[in-house]
Amino acid sequence: MDEVKLTIIGSMGAYATADNPSSGYLLQHDGFSLMLDFGSAVHASLQRHLDSGIPDAVYFSHYHPDHTADAGVLQHAVKVQTDLGNRSGCLPFYGMPGNAFYEKLTYHNYTNKEPVIAGETHAIGPFSCSFLENPHPDGSLCIRVECAGRSLVYTGDTGWNEKLADFAAGCDLLLCESSLFNRFKGLVQGHLTAGEVGVLASKSEVGQLLLCHFPHYGNIEELKNEAAAEFEGIINLALPQAVYNLT
Repeated sequence: MDEVKLTIIGSMGAYATADNPSSGYLLQHDGFSLMLDFGSAVHASLQRHLDSGIPDAVYFSHYHPDHTADAGVLQHAVKVQTDLGNRSGCLPFYGMPGNAFYEKLTYHNYTNKEPVIAGETHAIGPFSCSFLENPHPDGSLCIRVECAGRSLVYTGDTGWNEKLADFAAGCDLLLCESSLFNRFKGLVQGHLTAGEVGVLASKSEVGQLLLCHFPHYGNIEELKNEAAAEFEGIINLALPQAVYNLT
């Protein structure tokens, strides 16, 4: 199966809403499932797509609660399903080392922490993954995933980063945080305005742009319009349960 499929599980910033979990993105190829972040309410929603809501691997861009809140819930799900005899093996959790939360990613023989470092490349199942450090409080990594001749870049949380344009260059899909309306430029550190996202997509010459990490105020269609003022390509809002095929 050559298809590389991205399913939006949740795309809110800060905290989940009644209709949209916080950050969680399901990437699948050839029977392998990789979650990009695992925020609040993600596990329950993920069960629409995976048995018991358990993927084959999880990558954490950073350790703020809106990207990790359901990590402990997932660990409990793995324990229960393993103890019931429904699964075997240790579920790998990939993330930046050197953080107290990182140490908690190992949970007995059910989940295990695996380090990822900016500038290195790791194979996670069928995916070749490389990483770039982002300007964000407490640190954050952007991930580029290559598979079956296609590429996806997920920024995680980041402020403006001159290196991002080269890192994302030519990718088929840029899944980019769009936390701020343009009127808030320079007022919130570690996050991008929609206009800045549009500039990034244009500089990177990406195939399509997918906006995520939405604010809890305003009309998110305005984010799309502000990005479109800087990028003439395909732009979509990462709405929950939406599916994008990269091939």
